[in-house]
Amino acid sequence: MCYNTAHERKIALRVDDIPAFRRTFHPDEANQAFTTGRLIETGAYTYNPADHHGPTLYYAAGALQKAAGRGSTAELDATLLRCTPLIFAVLALVFGFLAVKKITKRSWPGILFALLLGTSPIFVFFSTDFIQEMLLASFTMAMLWSATNYLVPGGRLKPGSWAILFGISSGLAFATKETSILTFAAAGTAAIPLVAARRREFRFQPRDAVLAIAGFALTATLLFSSFCTNWQGVYNAFVAAPLSYLHRAAGSAASQGAAAHVHPWWQYLKWLFAPQHGCGELLMLVPIVAAACLGAFRRPSAIFAASCTAVLALLYSAIPYKTPWCALQIHVGLCLAATLSIVFMAESAQRWRSAFACCAILFTVLGHCVGIAHLNRDPDSKNIPYNYASASPQVKELASLVIEQAAGNGETNSFVAVALPPEDTWPLPFYLRAMNARVGYWTSFG
Repeated sequence: MCYNTAHERKIALRVDDIPAFRRTFHPDEANQAFTTGRLIETGAYTYNPADHHGPTLYYAAGALQKAAGRGSTAELDATLLRCTPLIFAVLALVFGFLAVKKITKRSWPGILFALLLGTSPIFVFFSTDFIQEMLLASFTMAMLWSATNYLVPGGRLKPGSWAILFGISSGLAFATKETSILTFAAAGTAAIPLVAARRREFRFQPRDAVLAIAGFALTATLLFSSFCTNWQGVYNAFVAAPLSYLHRAAGSAASQGAAAHVHPWWQYLKWLFAPQHGCGELLMLVPIVAAACLGAFRRPSAIFAASCTAVLALLYSAIPYKTPWCALQIHVGLCLAATLSIVFMAESAQRWRSAFACCAILFTVLGHCVGIAHLNRDPDSKNIPYNYASASPQVKELASLVIEQAAGNGETNSFVAVALPPEDTWPLPFYLRAMNARVGYWTSFG
């Protein structure tokens, strides 16, 4: 491992035994890190829909770096970068717990949801991956929490306040990643038949819709405009970005890097459920199927969770462009549907249904533990389905060698030329960030 400062070496003594922090930085993580570095150096972020996602990750990570006294790209703390999604992973569990508790009016279902989601291998893996997915999961859970409090009477806040919080949560989700619109579409599609069938039970006021839209628009506008300093970012978010992502979603060769990520429609099912990877979530389907057979899906919340997850999976599967981190959004819905299935079976008067629900919990968590053990055995293993398009772990050794050679030369201003194939260049600049002004990169010598 290569460390740029004494501070990082001290932290490394504490975290190097944690596999997630030992894993080589993914090229995308390194790219996000440099964007964060530019933000803390200049104090500004310019949204580029062709190359980056929304600004929430960079603002959150930049705040942590600033709090730790880091003021430049060269000083970036790698541990704090990966702690950023970890913080939002905890928030996702908290919001999920609160939402499920509100739905079921009991605490133990919320704890069960947090247990199923928090122990799942895909959640554990991406909770320390410095990309946008965990923030998107957290804001999605915040949307669910505010929506359930709006729809279910008994909250401390008035309905209008929950509508505003829902709008702010959805604005944060949109300002995190453009694929949030798929979540909005899936939730809307799943909600339409329920609202139509039970419209008398929902206490909906038109002014609350206005408040929610205002919360969304204000939040997204502030973030994409870099707090009113770059209005072009708002245009890019609402106009340019959808056009750019339509090309990428179709796998167009004109979209940078899209062709390499075109996969068959069933690829997400493979990433989530293929047991040969050791990280499969196949056991999560057992309580859902059992609940469907036993009639537990008469409950509106269970119907919504299952149908929303199914629609979201269909939308993602229909898009040729696929990456495994997007499967996390499907998995969150899967955990919610499984939790509600187990809860409603356990509430049945028949003891054998409660016993089945307990067995489902036990075997699912045990399956998750097996998957996590597989992740921890070798965090850089190519057999981990989520370790996708990753850099070789030898990049850290190469970075250490470059630093040693530069230091051994005795000249503090010496220039280092590095030649690597284009696909292997990143994340070497991240590991050499303390001396990037003296390093040049080529795809070949000659």
